[in-house]
Amino acid sequence: MYTGIILAAGDAERMGKLKQLLPWKDKTILETVIDNVLKSKYIDDEIRVVLGAEAERVKEKISYYKDERLRIKENPDYKEGMSSSLQKGIEDLAKNTKFLVIFLGDQPLITPDIFDMLINRFEENSSDIMLPIYNDKPGHPVIINTKFLPEINKLDGAMGLKPFLEEHEDLVEYYSIDDEKVIIDLDYYDDYLYYKNKYD
Repeated sequence: MYTGIILAAGDAERMGKLKQLLPWKDKTILETVIDNVLKSKYIDDEIRVVLGAEAERVKEKISYYKDERLRIKENPDYKEGMSSSLQKGIEDLAKNTKFLVIFLGDQPLITPDIFDMLINRFEENSSDIMLPIYNDKPGHPVIINTKFLPEINKLDGAMGLKPFLEEHEDLVEYYSIDDEKVIIDLDYYDDYLYYKNKYD
């Protein structure tokens, strides 16, 4: 019913280093995100990791995973923006997939209990679209009914889901959560060092 899409294709220009493979505790940032998603009790279809920049290097690092749900998707057009990676991630979805759970590959702080709390809320309210907010700032993961796949496939550019969410503002459930982790992504090296030290 739920397929997870982990967007991890960017070349991290602002970071100055390939952040997917930066150390995080005893693994890397991307491995930590994958581990957290794998532990969610709700992600029962596939978990798709969309790679782009230095895809072969990243793929080699995560090749040891044996979970049958995990699939690697490569986006050769990743420089066109996040929308192209999302579209690559939703190609050929299993027919039984009813909902997408969209994760960012640079958010290692969002733990399985947070994922499961959000999805549980999503189910209780029979929502079509949901995302967490912290102090009025939208975060991740974003949960979307697959009936919107045709619209997602029409998205363009680096804006990601923002135009889609704005268009369907009346259908979006913004779930307020008292945990800053849902809005923390690691765009800059100083951010990485700060949060690595804060939560290590």
